[in-house]
Amino acid sequence: MTPWFLNFDFNGRSRRSHAWANWACWFGASAVLLIAIGVTAGAHPDPTKLNPLVVVLSLAVVAVALLSFVDNLAMMFRRAHDTNKSGWIWLLLMIPLVNLLALYWLLIQDSDHGANRYGPPTKTFYQAGPGQDAGPVS
Repeated sequence: MTPWFLNFDFNGRSRRSHAWANWACWFGASAVLLIAIGVTAGAHPDPTKLNPLVVVLSLAVVAVALLSFVDNLAMMFRRAHDTNKSGWIWLLLMIPLVNLLALYWLLIQDSDHGANRYGPPTKTFYQAGPGQDAGPVS
């Protein structure tokens, strides 16, 4: 598994499976927090007063949203690199109809086989650099 802080790296390549697993984790974290807010907000005896736990959980949702935005942006750059495209291709998502083609390229297209200008292909979530011990390879 990738060390968590490496998810915020804009360089290198990421496979489709890593991108989908990354999105699933952020979705799960957000869902758990939102469900917790719903449960604690409904359990407060006086609905006219603000529950302090709801405030804390709401701040956690904002933090998760900001972290997931940066992490997903980095993931999209690495995913674009894996298909041998510049990370800035995500600007195409701002153009209606063209954005569907960009989504196809980045989310569905298979990785480039072999090395490209962004590095060697990755077969695992994290591939150690030259001279580093990769540890057990999955």
